[in-house]
Amino acid sequence: MLHYLFKKVLLIFLISISFVFTSAQVYPGIDMEIRNESTADKPNIVDLVVLVKNESSSKFDGSVSIEVPKGFRSISGNQIKVELNSGEKRFLPIKILVSNDAGYGDEEIVFSLKTSGNELVVKKKIIHRVQENNSLRLTAENPLIYMNENNINDSIEVKARVTNMGNKRQDVTVVFKIPETAQGTIFVEKKGKIEVLRDTVFSFKFLPAHILKSTQVTVSIAGFREPEKEIFGNTSMSIQNISSTQRYQDMQPMNGFSSYAKNSITASYRRIGDNADMYQLMGSGGFNLPAGYVFISGNIYTMSNQNDPIVNNTYISYHRGNSAVTLGNVNKMLEMPLFGRGAQYSITSSDKDKKVELGFIDQSFNLIEKTPFLQNGYGMYAKGTLGAQNTSKSISGVYVFRNDPYEKANHNLLGTDIQYLFNKEWRVNAKLYSGMSFYEEDHSTKPSLGVESQYSGVISKINLNGSYFYSTDYYPGNRRGVLQVQQSFSKNIFKEHYAYANILVSDFSPKYFSYDYNTRSQNVRLDTGINFARKGNFGWGIGYQYQEETSNNYNSFLGILNSSDLNMLKAQRFTEYTSWTSPNKKHSSILGIEGGLVTYPDMEKPRFQMKLSGNYGYKAFNFSYIYQYGAYFLSEYAFSKMMNRTDDYKKLSLSAFYNKAFFKDKVNLTSGVSYTDDVLYGKAPSAFFNLKYLGKQYGLYLNSSWYRYSVGVLHNNMLTIEAGITLNLPTNTLDPGKKGSIKAFVYYDNNDNNRYDEGDEAADGYVIMINNISFKSNKEGNVEYKQIPYGKYRLKQVIQQGWYYDEMDIEMDSHRRPLEIPLHRNGTIRGKITYDFDAKTAQEFNPKLGGIIINIFQGEKLLQRIATDENGEFLAFLGTGEYRISLNESTLPVNTYCEQAYVDTESIAGKISVVNPFVIKVKEKKIRVKKFGN
Repeated sequence: MLHYLFKKVLLIFLISISFVFTSAQVYPGIDMEIRNESTADKPNIVDLVVLVKNESSSKFDGSVSIEVPKGFRSISGNQIKVELNSGEKRFLPIKILVSNDAGYGDEEIVFSLKTSGNELVVKKKIIHRVQENNSLRLTAENPLIYMNENNINDSIEVKARVTNMGNKRQDVTVVFKIPETAQGTIFVEKKGKIEVLRDTVFSFKFLPAHILKSTQVTVSIAGFREPEKEIFGNTSMSIQNISSTQRYQDMQPMNGFSSYAKNSITASYRRIGDNADMYQLMGSGGFNLPAGYVFISGNIYTMSNQNDPIVNNTYISYHRGNSAVTLGNVNKMLEMPLFGRGAQYSITSSDKDKKVELGFIDQSFNLIEKTPFLQNGYGMYAKGTLGAQNTSKSISGVYVFRNDPYEKANHNLLGTDIQYLFNKEWRVNAKLYSGMSFYEEDHSTKPSLGVESQYSGVISKINLNGSYFYSTDYYPGNRRGVLQVQQSFSKNIFKEHYAYANILVSDFSPKYFSYDYNTRSQNVRLDTGINFARKGNFGWGIGYQYQEETSNNYNSFLGILNSSDLNMLKAQRFTEYTSWTSPNKKHSSILGIEGGLVTYPDMEKPRFQMKLSGNYGYKAFNFSYIYQYGAYFLSEYAFSKMMNRTDDYKKLSLSAFYNKAFFKDKVNLTSGVSYTDDVLYGKAPSAFFNLKYLGKQYGLYLNSSWYRYSVGVLHNNMLTIEAGITLNLPTNTLDPGKKGSIKAFVYYDNNDNNRYDEGDEAADGYVIMINNISFKSNKEGNVEYKQIPYGKYRLKQVIQQGWYYDEMDIEMDSHRRPLEIPLHRNGTIRGKITYDFDAKTAQEFNPKLGGIIINIFQGEKLLQRIATDENGEFLAFLGTGEYRISLNESTLPVNTYCEQAYVDTESIAGKISVVNPFVIKVKEKKIRVKKFGN
């Protein structure tokens, strides 16, 4: 019998998630099976089917009783009657609700089939595993705090409530981020233990030293679950300045027209070597105007050995609506770049899709240059764009004119730039420019052309990237006389390894009328290889390089008289790299080795060359090194020959850097040393040390550098020291639109006619809210909101004891917007909660009176959410009308409930309406009574 029972239990274990055990049957032919049909999407419901079978020859009359552990409740009841004729089966659906207070782990649910005489027929139990629930809720106890100049010296207390909605005790840390204090931004940690279905309030007090300088300040609160430091929630609270007059501050700019100006001024002194001093003053910032805003940037410096100061990167720009005008230094990076002093104008369509830009620039980089206007050349441009904010599809056309006094030419460039995204994998950017240059020297005209294309895409899982550019020899753009082809391929092979190939072909041959020397450089380079999949903490890759460089730029260094002769350097190298990272990620290192053969211009036989490079990093420290044997470029080989060196070119480079932030990132230290030794620079050690302090209102920095080189008879030793201070001015959210002021008059409307007349009086010290900004009326009942952008604003209701005002929309469409706010008498709703239970039969619970949430509805709209005080009482000030007062049962203690969780009431002006108490009842224990017969 026991062997059969063991086999049965083992079989059920293998085919079911739950474990079902049974006792020996006393009544042959009567049996019961438990089938678990629970699903993962309903973790709080145990869905079972009980099958009762009567295979005996007589009728069965009895019941199935269900015993559940704490935190479980049978929705179908704890006892189900069963009547079965001979040969009959009955399926009984059973649903068991798992409450939040059920302990996590394995729990037994016991089913007993009994006769009508209460004799046990068969008994079975199922094991239900309650998953661990570590849910926590973080809320701000006082999400809004008012302050003004009268209580600036009082401390502020911020509170956060953490509620454990799970089924295990948890350790938590609550972090308060407090801005605007005398110590700057500070972080405060509070730790605690939260029992199951309990809550704890964490609080912190501080002095808000600079709160009145802002309209409002936000205190951020975050909760972390210990010991993993996993964040479980975050919230915030607002400390608002409720003075009667405030300026608009956009805390979170939502439209693309707004700009954020970080206003600052920096003054610095620099000592360069033994006899050069430099003084510099620079800054930038913006401010709003009644229509639009102004942004200013300035930079001026002077040296001890110069007569006139240098003013560059200095301009003033005015933005209004969709347009902007800039005067001063204008730096425009176009296909033919323009730099200097001038003016530019731009206008953008209302949908931000179309943009037009115009500009004129005198090419003198010093704004107060004494040379005559236009003497150094000048330029102008016009650019139009469709899809200015569209990163997938856009097209622009541009015309650029530049007068070049050095080449004695007038250059014209007309072109277009197209960007198109076909899909997630394919993107193309193409440029086409046509140029026309008029030269004064020989009265000639030179047409030119520039074409560029860039793309990226995927074919058969091969990643492709290409860049192609061609320009004619007299092309006046950035790259004159260039043919360049770059193409790369990459693909994952064998799932984990990465193969790549990069090809570069270039031909550089620009031509000028200003001098007749024709330079020519050609380059071909191929890099290909495989980066193998990492094994543990190690990475490894191998590759092959082919390099071919041809040029006539270094003929004089090589003793070649014919300047048009081309010299070639050709090399083939094999490469290998190894990388390593420590298990704790604190250490990292990479080592690269290259080696191969190179053929120099004046040598027939190839020579050996190699390079060893590497890097090691540990936390804030980084060390790099390079050792090179043999020239990798024609320039290195030519300079070596110029220095009459007969041995192979060698280069050694060592550098070490340290970068670390201290004192909560307010102080940053960066320092480094380096050493280079080759034929060009000789033995050249150098070092630098930079120290920076970033405070809220000001910053300080100290920079120093030193280097020394010695090449032949040339020696130089240079020490530079620079010190500066930055003053941070109040920041602004700049808006290019029109702005105005709302001036509101708040008064007690004693005769309730919505008009200020005889018998009414100004409201002193009444708090109103426009959008999310609060104001407190002065003695005359006035509040003023200055420099607010045109648009729609909401006067939000803030009901105070005895009086209220109606909410309304404010359309801001004029420079001054007068507003009257009549106050009407409100009604008061008073209520409380009480407990009703029998201490002998009540289940265990934690009685609490404070912190029970009461929701107030008017119709379907939730108006207020208030909490009971420590005496279980609540008070609400409401305008005249009908309301529903509802108890939020989720905030009740465990094992308690409220049969009537809402009450309808009416608020009457000037009267206190007392609602019936909410009666909290406690679930009762199950009392088992056993009767004994005679």
